[in-house]
Amino acid sequence: MTALVADGAMAQRLLGWLVPDGDSLVTLSVAEVERFCWYELPRKWHADTSEQRRAVAVLADLLTGVGRVRAAAVCASGTTSQVLAAWQRSEEAGFAAYRKAVAASPTTPPDVPELSWGQFMGVREAQARANLEGRLERALDEGELDPDARTFPAARRRFVQQWLTTEQPGFEGRAPLEAVRRERRELWAVAPPTERRALLAAVLPALEEPAVAPVDTAEPLRWLLEQIGDGVTLTQAGYLPREVVAAAFARYPLWYPIGKGPRSEADLFQLADLHELARIHRLVTKRHRTLKLSPAGRALLTDHQRRQYTAALAWLGTTAAERQVAESALGALWAEPRLREDLRDDVHPVLAAGFTHGDGSAMEVKDTERLLWRFWHTGRELGYLDERDRSVDASISLSATGRSAALAALRVLAEGPRDRV
Repeated sequence: MTALVADGAMAQRLLGWLVPDGDSLVTLSVAEVERFCWYELPRKWHADTSEQRRAVAVLADLLTGVGRVRAAAVCASGTTSQVLAAWQRSEEAGFAAYRKAVAASPTTPPDVPELSWGQFMGVREAQARANLEGRLERALDEGELDPDARTFPAARRRFVQQWLTTEQPGFEGRAPLEAVRRERRELWAVAPPTERRALLAAVLPALEEPAVAPVDTAEPLRWLLEQIGDGVTLTQAGYLPREVVAAAFARYPLWYPIGKGPRSEADLFQLADLHELARIHRLVTKRHRTLKLSPAGRALLTDHQRRQYTAALAWLGTTAAERQVAESALGALWAEPRLREDLRDDVHPVLAAGFTHGDGSAMEVKDTERLLWRFWHTGRELGYLDERDRSVDASISLSATGRSAALAALRVLAEGPRDRV
């Protein structure tokens, strides 16, 4: 050990903070050391620059003394110096540097297709992440993973995927992924307000059933992607060509039930909205006036699971208010068809309880009507909603593919990462 350990007061303070139960520093993971150096020390210790430098130096010495070379290297790293300097500049700069450093750490479990980590975690999710951090550290120490290898990012993702989907001790005989998803569903189901919980009650049993292979939903989206294929030439105004408009009218006559038929995409708002959905999700690319499928669009065309997921996201909307309204409406429609007015009256208390306008004023019924219109509009275009007629008092119900899509959409919300408590 170096003479730094002679700073007994600092050593005792560090031990009291990092291992308050008297455990050995050997039990500390690299991830815990990173959290201390990059967040807790600058954010919670209220120490000046010199004291911060002294703390990381003493901690490095203590960790070296118990054989924790990788953890000690964190303290002495340039990354730690950069993060601490960023916190000195501003809290915003500090948080940004901290997040960047964590993302770059080889012991940080990355997001994988099966699971994106939440900003706020339940007990099971936090346990899974901590266990994975330790398992990644061990894999690095034992040479199972090489952080300097060009293939390391892909190898680490495969490692995480395998661990998450394999039964592990401490998860009640389940794979950690299953335990995390169940916990997220449980937390999602009990979130306030009471009116929201009442609307979702009918669909909760279906969400507890094992997810089945998705049916081929979002047929209109698939059809449009097939029409675009290797490329179509847009009009001077940027609309889809007339032959695609005519084909859409022939396939979906209810999209334009009056007159001789639409003359352009501007006359067929359902087609225009599907075109916009394809652009928003980067399913198409445009060069000059040529529109063709992007690699993502081609993948979506052949993968109905991915197509269902993309369509579900489009149906839910992008803002928190849109998703709250869509979620509540899906819960209500899962139980039984609803008249438009009844659906509005069921959903509005949920929106009003959870949201206000930017100026603090309350959400009004017209706000719910506007958001429900977007939900209804997109659902009709994707073939997810049936309606007895087009009158204001029409009864709305989920179509056969709409029920499958509703489950997919609600799973996105129930099992997705939590960005707020």
